[in-house]
Order: sequence, then structure tokens, then C-alpha cells
Amino acid sequence: MLRKPTLEESPPIFLAGAGSIGLVPMSIYRFLEGSVLVGAIDLVAAVAFAAIAWAVVAKGAVRSASIFMAALAIGTAVTTVTIRGGYQIMWMFPATVALFYLLKPREAAITATVASLLVSPRVIELAEIGHRVVFAGSLLVTVLLSIAFAFLVLERTRALEATSLVDSLTGIGNRRALDEALENELKHSQRSGMSFVLLMIDIDFFKSVNDRYGHSVGDIVLKGVASCLSSEVRPADSCYRAGGEEFVVIAHGVQLSVARLMAERLRAAISEATHEPGHKSDSFSVTASFGLAEYRPPETRDQLYRRADKALYIAKDNGRNQLHFFERTASLSGTGMYEIDTDHSLVDCDASSRG
Repeated sequence: MLRKPTLEESPPIFLAGAGSIGLVPMSIYRFLEGSVLVGAIDLVAAVAFAAIAWAVVAKGAVRSASIFMAALAIGTAVTTVTIRGGYQIMWMFPATVALFYLLKPREAAITATVASLLVSPRVIELAEIGHRVVFAGSLLVTVLLSIAFAFLVLERTRALEATSLVDSLTGIGNRRALDEALENELKHSQRSGMSFVLLMIDIDFFKSVNDRYGHSVGDIVLKGVASCLSSEVRPADSCYRAGGEEFVVIAHGVQLSVARLMAERLRAAISEATHEPGHKSDSFSVTASFGLAEYRPPETRDQLYRRADKALYIAKDNGRNQLHFFERTASLSGTGMYEIDTDHSLVDCDASSRG
């Protein structure tokens, strides 16, 4: 059963379908007028376009399908113009526009320029000089407008993608950004052998803040904690709001011993910060619990996340306002060496009594 195409897949599917449907009657017309070679080229292109549309729907291979389709569209146009000449050069216009829908702007501009040079001998053959000037000028305007449109769409797409990766309340990365960052970090760690640590952070008794002061104050607390995390972590590290009152920090290129010190500094900074619901006399502070997990190849993103979540749950269960982690140690057995997880909880007793 075919799945519903995504927004990214829709343009190549639409263009492939339009190309296939448009070329079939042209192919029939070519055969009827005796242009067997050009008719055969159009028919092959129509079948190829249909196959590309099917591949995108079935497999989702957008990039490779787009490149192949762009080559097919401009190649068919250039071949037809080269063989027949004359007003067949009009096919260069839709083929050129299609390039900028299918390729990156720079790739499309280079391809369009090369294609224009290839058909230039046929343009020179046009009977009247006015026709040559009109065609050359029209094609140049088409290319320039297509470049401007392609870059405009690219910039807007980048802006939308950047917005979609930011938590609207706190201004730090959201869950989608976290998932993408973790995937990239896992791949980098597997290639380079560098370690990294996931810090999962949950604000203690956050529901009571909302119940006592209201959700608007709760939002102030969330923004304050996010600001605290962003200002306290190293420039190389990244912060995310995973959802609700839960935050995540990815500590890049460090081992658990270093991440522990970082987490303790963050925990202290959060507990020392104050929040004002309206009057300075009503100011209060919150605490947070931390669960740490150092990446262990070849575990997956979900496996790493579950270990950090388990450590966080233990920190909450043990009294909150503390950090918990599992340290990997080696032990002897009758069959040799094996690795175990050793529980560790670091508690600030004074701060815990305040939470």
C-alpha cells in the first residue's frame, strides 16, 4: 500500500506526473508527423517520468529522483532542439524552470547555462535576427527569475526549519532539535571515538508552582531555568526543552567524570536563582533533579535516552534536587571480565530540604 507523499516529495511527484502526461500526446504527434526518433525520445522520457514518480511515492528517494528527473528534462529538451531545431527551442523554457524546482539553485543555474550553450548553434540558425534576440533574452530572463525565486524559497525554507527547531517559550532547542542533535552526535562519536554525556533535567514539584502561582508564573520559571542552563553550559554544549518541565543538555566531547561536575554546577545555579510571581516579597526558588548517561557505542539514541531517564527517575525517587548516574565498572567472574552498572547519587542535603 502506497503511503501519502510528504511536503518535500510533492514537487518532484507533481513535475514527474506533469512531464509524463504532457509528453505522451507529444510523442503521438511526433510519430504521426513522421518524426520517429524524436517521438521515441518523448515516449521514453514519459515512461521515465512515470517511473520516477512511482519511485518517490514508494521509496521516498527525493534527492536522487530529483537529480535524475532534472537530467531527463533538460536532456530531452536539448536533444529535441538539436535534432529538430526551429521552434523546438521553446521546450527550453519549461525544462529550465523545472531545473530550479528539482535542484539546488547553484546546481540549476550551472545546468541551465550549459544547456543554453549546447542549443546556441540552433538559436543562431533562426532565420531572423529578431527571433534570436527574443529567444536569447527570454531564456536569460527565465533563468534569472528562476534563480531569484529559487533563492527566495531556499531562504524561507531555512527560516521555517530554524523556527521549527526552537521551543517557542524558552528560545532553546525543542524535542525535534534534540532528536536530530542526538543522531548527529551518535554518528560523530562512532566515527571519532569521542565520548559525550546526556544530562536529563526535571524541575522538582513544578506542578505545585503552577497550582500556587498560575501557569503564567510557571512559564516564567521555565524561561528562567532555560536561561540558567544556556548561560552556565560551555559554548560547545547544547540545551533543549524536551517537553513540559523537562530539559536536556548534550555535553560534547566529555566523559562522565567531567559531566558530573557540570551537572552539579547547573543544579546549584538553578537552586540559587529566584523567580518573582509579581511582588519581590513573594520571590521563590526551584530545584531540579538530574539523570546522567554517557554514550556507549553502539547503543541507539533511544537506548541512551532511556538510561538517562532511568537515572533521572532514581534521582527524583531518592528525594529530588540531586543528580544520579550509572558508572560502568569491570568485575571478575568465573568466566572472565564483565561490565556492570554502579549506582551513584550525589545529594545536596541543605538544598534538598528546601525542595
